Amino acid sequence: MHTQILVRTKVKNNNWLSAMLLSTLTVATHVYADEQSGIEYSGSGFATFGLGKILGGAQGVVQDYNCPCFVTDFTQGGIYEGNNDVKWKPNTKIGVQGGVSFASRKFSVTGQLVSRGAQDGAVDLEWLYASYKLHDNVTLNAGRKRIPMFYYSDAQDVGVALPWTHLPSLYGWEAVNYNGVDLTYQSQVYDWSASGNVFAGNESVKDSAYWKTFLNGKQSRTDVKWNDIVGGNLTLAKDWFETRLTYIQSKTQQTYQDVVWNSATSSYDPASGAVYADAKQRIYGLAMNADYQNWLARSEFINIKHVGLGFDEFAQIVAAGYHYQKWQPMVTWSRYKGVATDPNLPGYAPDNSQEVLTMTLRYDLTTSSDLKLQLDGLKEHDAPYLGNARLLSFTYDKVF
Repeated sequence: MHTQILVRTKVKNNNWLSAMLLSTLTVATHVYADEQSGIEYSGSGFATFGLGKILGGAQGVVQDYNCPCFVTDFTQGGIYEGNNDVKWKPNTKIGVQGGVSFASRKFSVTGQLVSRGAQDGAVDLEWLYASYKLHDNVTLNAGRKRIPMFYYSDAQDVGVALPWTHLPSLYGWEAVNYNGVDLTYQSQVYDWSASGNVFAGNESVKDSAYWKTFLNGKQSRTDVKWNDIVGGNLTLAKDWFETRLTYIQSKTQQTYQDVVWNSATSSYDPASGAVYADAKQRIYGLAMNADYQNWLARSEFINIKHVGLGFDEFAQIVAAGYHYQKWQPMVTWSRYKGVATDPNLPGYAPDNSQEVLTMTLRYDLTTSSDLKLQLDGLKEHDAPYLGNARLLSFTYDKVF
């Protein structure tokens, strides 16, 4: 559970990679204890260097993107466009995390910085929260942390922890962090390991990358607020099986600050002001994963009900793979669908959906590094927005 007290901070730097590498020197990559003061310091880092090339798809200029286009990170604006060049920015990132523990480890502070090629080297403060252990199994957190919306939410920036070169579109939404408080619990229930948390807070996103890539266009500016966020999740694990249940609700608001893309005229229209102010949403999530002998399976489902707006969203992934020595081939099918529910409500829009078939080959160099090669095939249905595309991507992932 976490409390988030800081709002997102960005530091623009053209030489972003050098800046982040220098910042890693300020964080120890091991644990160091000062016995006199009773303070313990810890630190670590992670990096992904990615390359990708569009192999084909629907051609044309859409929302000022030179398509074929493939979005690898809706939240951060990671997108490959055009099929002429190999690009490195959309999947490349580097981050550091550090912590300080006090008083026999009952109180601690944790922070994380991440710099992404998709954001032109902006340094984001992703985590900064304080923790206090109330009991052996219960911890209170306060500050800034990741919204625990998905199975891989906490680790979604750490490439080594993921089976893909980039996250499936299931993980791409307009808000990813929050500022607030949460309470975590871990225990053993009969033969099951159980963990869960409950949390509350708010989040504001300036100039949302999600809305640039999803609907409003590259030149648009849309600010987002999630207020009165309340939710919780429960994870149960036994032997080779694990499942996770999630529920979140909040009020949402999008505010146009500049222009938005008009798909009917293929141009931008002036726009400003709040859209769907204080609209309510309810989020339901389910993940079921298995690691049996050398076989692995991953599945995750999410349903977002936009109460009073006239549409719902559904997303899911189903994956299966096999681990042979240092190799791991895996096939993943993912799907997103927006469903219109009432044409008389303000958010009504035609149904739209997309499916992605993904083939991934992973090779573990060491316990802390890997190489991945991945082929994605995207097909859009109903009301398309960027069109079909095929992407070949490669990543080198490392934790240090």
